[in-house]
Amino acid sequence: MIKFFRKIRQKLLSENKFSKYLLYAIGEIVLVVIGILIALQINTWNEDRNERKLEESTLVEIKKSLTLDIEYFETQIEDQLQSAHITTTLLNHIKDKKPYTKDLDVLWERVVRYFFVDFNTSAFKLLESRGIDIITNEVLRKNIVDHYNLEQTKIKRSSEVSEHLSNENLIYFFDRVYPEITPEFEATFDYKKEKWIPQDYETLLQDPSLVPKISHNIKVRYRFSQLLENFLKKQRQLVKEIEEELNQNFKN
Repeated sequence: MIKFFRKIRQKLLSENKFSKYLLYAIGEIVLVVIGILIALQINTWNEDRNERKLEESTLVEIKKSLTLDIEYFETQIEDQLQSAHITTTLLNHIKDKKPYTKDLDVLWERVVRYFFVDFNTSAFKLLESRGIDIITNEVLRKNIVDHYNLEQTKIKRSSEVSEHLSNENLIYFFDRVYPEITPEFEATFDYKKEKWIPQDYETLLQDPSLVPKISHNIKVRYRFSQLLENFLKKQRQLVKEIEEELNQNFKN
């Protein structure tokens, strides 16, 4: 092809057809420029396609991460509400100053049980490493960043109240109620098989701080469960927004 154009140039020059040669040279330059522009455009299309694929895979990972957290915390809410209900049974027994029964042994542990709030942030860190601007939908991008940086931070701070209370309760109840690690518990690590037995039940009943401590524990469980449920509503909404973005803009 290059030899072909070279022959044309040489022929025009040898025939002293300078004006035609000039037009030909300009045309050749235009063709080269057009070729370069086409190559640049193709390169831009390829880069854009690769970025869109990266955006899609990132959104898919974030959706998976959020969905797994939702499933996990839904079970934790159930456990917290169940613990509050069981602790209420123990509280009512104590308030009524009923005599000690072995049925209470499996209830004490629920007074001090708590859980840590910890989120799976690997997908968001992946987004940060790839560049937050990779998400082209500005509203969705802002909602994702706000959820991880603001909403998760707020719920973690709220959980610290529950954790602090639980630590105080552990110290208090370890002084008055002690756990019996049964062989069944050691074999299965099932908290339902762990028993907590008061050292002196009658003396414990006379402690004026016992009922307030258990009552406050129940309130904190209900309150935090509600806070966590409100947080999960926002997280479910964010998952829905990501699904809509994937369905609308990333259909094969």
